[in-house]
Amino acid sequence: MPGRLSAWIAVSHGALLAAIVVALAATGELDGATAGVAAGATAAAAAVSIALGQSALRSLGAVTRAAEDMAGGDFSRRVAPGASEEVRPLAEAFDRMAASLSEVVEAATRERNRLIAALNSSADAVVALDAESRVAFANEAAAELFGRPLDQLVGQSLTWALPDVEVEEALRVSREDGATETRVIERPNRQYLQLIATPILGSEEGGWSALAVFHDVSDVKRVEQVRRDFVANVSHELRTPLAGIKSVLETLEGGALEDVAAAREFLSRADAEVDRLVKMVEELLELSRLESGEAPLARRPVEMARVLETAVDRLRPRAERQGASLSLTLPAKLPPVTGDADLLERAAINLISNAIKFSDRGGTIRVSARAKNGSVTVSVSDSGVGIAPEDLPRVFERFYKADRSRGESGTGLGLAVVKHTVEAHGGSVDVESREGRGSTFSFSIPAA
Repeated sequence: MPGRLSAWIAVSHGALLAAIVVALAATGELDGATAGVAAGATAAAAAVSIALGQSALRSLGAVTRAAEDMAGGDFSRRVAPGASEEVRPLAEAFDRMAASLSEVVEAATRERNRLIAALNSSADAVVALDAESRVAFANEAAAELFGRPLDQLVGQSLTWALPDVEVEEALRVSREDGATETRVIERPNRQYLQLIATPILGSEEGGWSALAVFHDVSDVKRVEQVRRDFVANVSHELRTPLAGIKSVLETLEGGALEDVAAAREFLSRADAEVDRLVKMVEELLELSRLESGEAPLARRPVEMARVLETAVDRLRPRAERQGASLSLTLPAKLPPVTGDADLLERAAINLISNAIKFSDRGGTIRVSARAKNGSVTVSVSDSGVGIAPEDLPRVFERFYKADRSRGESGTGLGLAVVKHTVEAHGGSVDVESREGRGSTFSFSIPAA
């Protein structure tokens, strides 16, 4: 036992004996002088006891205040260095506990930060909900998806952020069945979200009761739609020439073969349909090579001014037959690009051909080029029928045609060839159009 505590006990015992002596004096067993000495000893013992008690109480008060600070989240407080000898064992044990708790809290904080960093790095929106379907946690992807700041999301109902009956139903079924529920939800602007709702079993009040993960599958849906449209469009494009060839053969077989003039006319029609099929197959093969990167590009300096002049000269007679005006505007100096001159010329011809096809008699087709921001941009504008807004995002897809042009000749592959040719050269394509006001197709190629 510490020395001070032993002294304290010894003084207390002395005070007790002095009190007994005073009592004896009162009964006449001791004289007055002896009783006075005993009373003095009693007073001294009391004073020492009070002083030692106050020191211990101060140390215990420091321990109490440190415990209160720890309850408030401050684990840096220590009490052992200033504690009295009597309370020091308790203070040292308290400090060891505080240090251990501090390490546990720091480890938990590090794990929490790692978890939040991992969730925020995910492209999927992750939302944790409490028992009342209020948002208890949301990552940055969720804030971006819902268009709400994180500090506004947390604490709000999920219905406030994403009002959708399918979402509420999926969460309800997930909680009732105690199993993961997966659904695909369609939102405005053709956005599709795959919802994975997972219940968190055994969650306490105020904790996480469900986890909702939203994965954007719009691109997958778009590819599926493009594939379905491709099958429908290629079937349509193949059916027309094949039906024409079959009709010619049936007519010839029915007796027209005996009429030389009629036979030649039908054979000419069949030949045109075969040419159309051959062109379609060649363009499909070219598209396949461009998409796979197998098409050999003659990486040489190309003067786009010369390419455009050649393309315009080749198509000018066709424009004149249709009664349209075809013009070319070039700057005084146009930097060269690196690429394949034949492929770039074919891309320009495809754009000019489309402009002529969809321009009315007396229309105007303007071809121009300019250098800007390290690229050469070629534009083909027409005063034709224009393109509907819903068709604009898909005009560069293979076989895609606007409904009004379904009856027009062509394979529906020209713009797709343009797009993949330009991208193979490291460039990009663009289109601007208004119905009844014409269209402007353009592509940009990095300058050499």
